[in-house]
Amino acid sequence: MPFFEQSRSVRGYTPTLITILAVIGLSYFAVLQRETINAQTERDYVRAKLQTQAAQIEGRLNAIIGAASGLVATLSTEPDMSPQRYGSLARNIVSSSTGIRNIAAARDLVVNLVYPLEGNEFVLGLDYRLNDEQRAAAFRARDTGTFTLAGPVELVQGGEALIGRFPVFSGGSSQRQFWGIISVVVDLTSFYEETGLTELSSDLEIVLLGKDGLRLETNPFFGSAETLKSQPESIKISFLNGSWDMSALPIGGWGSTISDAWIKVSATLITLIISCLTGLANFIALQRSAIIHELQKRELQLEQSHSEIEMHALHDHLTGLPNRRFLERRLNEKTSPPIHGLMILDLDGFKSVNDLFGHKVGDSVLVAVTQRLQRAVGQKGFLARSGGDEFVLLCESDVPDKDNGQNTLVSSSERLQAMAERLLECLQDPIVGNDTPIRMGISIGIRSIESNEEWSASSWLKQADRAMYQSKKEGRDRFTFYDDLEHLPEASKVVRNDLLDAIELGQILPHYQPQFGSDGITLIGVEALARWLHPSEGLKSPNDFLSIAEEIKIDSAIDLCILASSINDIREWDRLQIKVPSVSINLSLRSLNDPRFLENIDALDADPSRTSFELLETIFLDTANHILEENVAGLKRRGFRVEVDDFGTGHSSVTSLLKMKPHGFKIDRSLVQAATNSPENSRLLASIAEVGHALGIEICAEGIEDELQLSNAMSIGCTRFQGYFLGRPMPRAAIIEFLEARECPTQIRKVG
Repeated sequence: MPFFEQSRSVRGYTPTLITILAVIGLSYFAVLQRETINAQTERDYVRAKLQTQAAQIEGRLNAIIGAASGLVATLSTEPDMSPQRYGSLARNIVSSSTGIRNIAAARDLVVNLVYPLEGNEFVLGLDYRLNDEQRAAAFRARDTGTFTLAGPVELVQGGEALIGRFPVFSGGSSQRQFWGIISVVVDLTSFYEETGLTELSSDLEIVLLGKDGLRLETNPFFGSAETLKSQPESIKISFLNGSWDMSALPIGGWGSTISDAWIKVSATLITLIISCLTGLANFIALQRSAIIHELQKRELQLEQSHSEIEMHALHDHLTGLPNRRFLERRLNEKTSPPIHGLMILDLDGFKSVNDLFGHKVGDSVLVAVTQRLQRAVGQKGFLARSGGDEFVLLCESDVPDKDNGQNTLVSSSERLQAMAERLLECLQDPIVGNDTPIRMGISIGIRSIESNEEWSASSWLKQADRAMYQSKKEGRDRFTFYDDLEHLPEASKVVRNDLLDAIELGQILPHYQPQFGSDGITLIGVEALARWLHPSEGLKSPNDFLSIAEEIKIDSAIDLCILASSINDIREWDRLQIKVPSVSINLSLRSLNDPRFLENIDALDADPSRTSFELLETIFLDTANHILEENVAGLKRRGFRVEVDDFGTGHSSVTSLLKMKPHGFKIDRSLVQAATNSPENSRLLASIAEVGHALGIEICAEGIEDELQLSNAMSIGCTRFQGYFLGRPMPRAAIIEFLEARECPTQIRKVG
């Protein structure tokens, strides 16, 4: 063929060659894109595995830390804890995880308690101050006052372990003293297996850095340092006062999990690709678009996840209101928007809603209250739920009020008062819960804030809180300004003088309410309840005068009046040959804090076999006082019966029993009466009774108002009963008539 023809023929193939080159270029680009996608997919897979593993490790560490923190808190209140008590508490922690080898307590940095003791006897007496391997970690826990993690460390008994150390301080916040440390030894092999790290390491090359949780080490304590040279995916594992870095890549390196079979298939289809150049171009364009879309989608998902996490972290999950953390953040913002007032709002009687209807109804009531408060506040404030049934309102609106079409500046106090009135008004209508109208009141404390006032958020909160408690003291469902507290009138001087005269003139008298035995018929005693027989106003209940008595510090004198009168009445009943087996007296906190309390009791010459004393569990729990504890112990030594009143209403009821070791307790009337309203409340009452049975304590059900409540209380094993259904509080003469009128001969036994 002539050269010219050959050249012409070659030139004719030029478009084909260009197309082939274009296809090859596009194919190469597609390969790169696919490799990018595969590499990203592979990294996403590894990162997802790391995130899951990190969550498991964090959860396990935090679970161990949380469980041990309870032991730390208990030990701080019981610095002289016995080995048996310590073992009982530590057993629950050790049993929660197969990886915990032992838990040791070192008072003054010398190990004096350990659980389990078997196999760890050599640990007792270990002085961390003299131990080169553990001295630094122990001192770090002591000096920082916070939890520290040591390890992995080689154990003397063999193997590796993590050692979490908790500093223990005793004496309360005012007399805080370093007691020692608690060390939780976690077997490293078991920890790896329990968290799934051992299993995951069969799929990925994993490296853990950060010995002792300090992130300062460059040598890994799990895995090979060679892994760090291959650009692994990394994630941070956080726990209390420390963190680790965890890195990983597939076993065999990046790309080892990706198959290249499709490349061979692509080579066999090159001819089809050339003939379908346009379709291929569209395919590549669409593929690239899909990749971009997927990346954008992931970015949007990350943003949404971050927003959701932020939302949950700063808002109350039940009401959706800003939580305490959000409130603290807002209070730290000292500029915009300005705050001209701060209110603390506390629901009145919300606890009784939970007691009577259950927490599910209580939650629905909280949600309804929140919605009403939000409507009342509108855009004029920042409303937060600070916890339980308490809310905080930051009044931010600084817009002048309008009066007859004109802008009229009103004072900050006037605006705060108007807001408080709206809040009170929004709760006037009852809330329907459990098909029952529930009326909720609210007590409000207000702290007005001037624009030129020095910023002091914590002080403002405390002052508003004081004002709120003043509102409760004055009858609830009202508001009080903190500035008005100093102008509040004290209790009427006339009432004070009358009450002081009442003690001198013998006007404070006991009324007796009968108590019956396990059959609900046999009289086993009476409870003496204080009454004031006012010369002009008639009979007054404790609600009318006890708060004033506490204010002028004569409540302990009233206790002695009731006790003295009860002793005389028992003697009179004996003289009349009417047998009242025993009488119980309520004691105030002031009486129990009186150093001369036991002397006063001895002077009255009461019969211990026929006299018992009732103490509110909250009195004993909330007052860490040696005088109080000695007075209670002194009553027991003298043979008096000591009982817990209103059991089930305190924050730590079982703790009060264990600490006080009473002869009996009374289940609060709200729990007894609510038990007949629902199976849940009935089971709750039975559970409380079971606590008494387990501890060998006599149980009295008070507040019995009908036969069903009596039957229900009998069915759960209560052995004492008291309430209006069986007998109301009566004066001395009336109680004699009541006993003489009863038909059953076992009620009244003539002496002799």
